Amino acid sequence: MTRINRERLQKRIVQHYINVANKQKQITVNHFLQEKISRQTIYSIIKKYEESGYVSDKPRSGCPKKLSRGQLTRLKCLVNKKTGISLRRLAPKFKVSYQTVSNHLKAMDQSVQTNRGFYTPDKCTTAPQIKFKRIQKFEPKVLVWIAMSEKGISKPFFSKQKQAIGQITYLNQCIIARLMPFITSHHTKGKALFWPDLASSHYGHNVLQYLDQNDVQFVHKEFNPQNCPQARPVETLWSILKNMVYDEGWEAKTINQLRRRIARKLKEIDIKIVQQIFLGTQKQLRKIADNGPYEACFS
Repeated sequence: MTRINRERLQKRIVQHYINVANKQKQITVNHFLQEKISRQTIYSIIKKYEESGYVSDKPRSGCPKKLSRGQLTRLKCLVNKKTGISLRRLAPKFKVSYQTVSNHLKAMDQSVQTNRGFYTPDKCTTAPQIKFKRIQKFEPKVLVWIAMSEKGISKPFFSKQKQAIGQITYLNQCIIARLMPFITSHHTKGKALFWPDLASSHYGHNVLQYLDQNDVQFVHKEFNPQNCPQARPVETLWSILKNMVYDEGWEAKTINQLRRRIARKLKEIDIKIVQQIFLGTQKQLRKIADNGPYEACFS
């Protein structure tokens, strides 16, 4: 029984007890027994009235409200007919959890449950650009490619990518435009060994043909080990670069801003760090050759 129905029943029993039964309990009990109200319930209501004088339940104190009426009005103004509102960023403005904000919006009938999510008191009056706004499923990303050795780091290649790059782009932008000038400037073709990762484009037919034609030695796919960061110097460099780029909680607002910061941090990397990374490479590779990849991974 709900609270409203319970209070209505209490009022009916007390009114019958006073006005009809002239405060004779048995008459009131017999009357409401016909309505299949339990005898104990009827006596308890009459007893409560005689002892306290109250008919309905006393006001409950409950938990204090986390948001005042003014704060609720402000919350409604901030989210009304808008899309892309982050509850996690909105919650600190009211010094409550995001779940509290979400609960109050639902209580105000403001939340529209969709894949995107928007807030409105009336869906019929909401503009189409709010209700049907498209969003991309994943955040935009930037691909960074570099060649590195104990002599230094090549000029980086950046590309805005939704998927992995194809072999033609890899051949023209990475191999021809960056790897070959790097080898020519710092190494001898016959003595340098190019070690790519296992991406499909890195072993494309056009790429392998170009490397063979230009006498560039490379690690063949069947001899290229699976991903093992302890064995690949470039993985260590990526970890160092990541820490430098996102130092002190830095966040990129645009892809171009991220690209510029990565390029700047690459220039700040000391050549001694790069040389130090390469010092243990032969030792790690020997461990892999003798005992398998897990020997290097857990060393």
